[in-house]
Amino acid sequence: MNADEISVVVPAFNAALFVTRTLDTVASQTVRPREVIVADDGSTDDTVQVIEHWALEHPQLVVRVLRCPHRGPGAARNAAIREATGAWIAFLDSDDLWRPEKVERVTAFLSSNPTLNFVCHGEEHLRLDGTADSVDYSELYDPKQRLAPQLFRHNLFSTSAVVCSRQLLLTAGLFDETLMSAQDYEMWLRVAPSIHVGFISAALGTYVERVGNITRGSIAQRRRNHLAILKRYRAYVGAPLYWRAALVVRASAAKQYLRRSFG
Repeated sequence: MNADEISVVVPAFNAALFVTRTLDTVASQTVRPREVIVADDGSTDDTVQVIEHWALEHPQLVVRVLRCPHRGPGAARNAAIREATGAWIAFLDSDDLWRPEKVERVTAFLSSNPTLNFVCHGEEHLRLDGTADSVDYSELYDPKQRLAPQLFRHNLFSTSAVVCSRQLLLTAGLFDETLMSAQDYEMWLRVAPSIHVGFISAALGTYVERVGNITRGSIAQRRRNHLAILKRYRAYVGAPLYWRAALVVRASAAKQYLRRSFG
C-alpha cells in the first residue's frame, strides 16, 4: 500500500468561497495522493473556475474537474468514483480540512493492516461559534460486535474521515442518488456486512460546520430520509433496536443528533 493508490474525491456545490482552503490541505500533504477528482454538482457560482485556477497553481498534483448536473452529493461522489484510477477512495467534502499528515498516516496504517478495506480516523469538529472539540470515533466501536447494529446506535463514520476500497463501493452499487442527504450513512449501512474496518484515533481532519451544510434540505427532510434508511435496513438489527433508533430520530431533540451523528 502506498499513497499513489489513493484517489481523493471531492464533491462541490456553490463552494467558490471556501473550496480552495479545503484543496490547500490536500496540496500540503506530506505524502502526495495519486489524484484529486473534484465533481462539481451543477454549481451556479464560479466554483468550477475557482477550482480550475487552483489546479493550474498546483501542477505537482493530478487534478481533474468533472462538471455534473445538480443531482446531489451522492451523484457527484459517484461520478468521481467511476473516474478514479486509485484502488482506494479518500473522501473530502468541499468545506472540510485535512491535517498535513493525513495521507501519510492512513497509508502507513493500511500497510500495517492489509486485511482492512475501510479506515476512519478521528477529527476535530469546528462549530459555527468558533468552538471546537475532537471526536475519536473508535471510542464508540466494539470490534466484538457486528457493525450494522452499532451503526443504528451511532454513525461511526464521518465521510471526510473515511478512506475505503474503491472496489467495495463499486460492488455495492455506489451511493443512492435518490437521497439528497444522508446518502453516506445509507452507504455505510448497506456495505456494513462487507466492511473490515480499522480506526485511527488521532484527529487527522476537521469537520467545518457551516450554515449551508446544516440547513441544506431542511431538518424535516433529513429526518424523513433517515427514517426511510433505518426502515430499509431494519432486518439487520431486529425490531427492538430499529424502533429505538427511529424514536431517537423522530424526537423533537433530534436536530443535534442528526447534525452530529448522521452528517
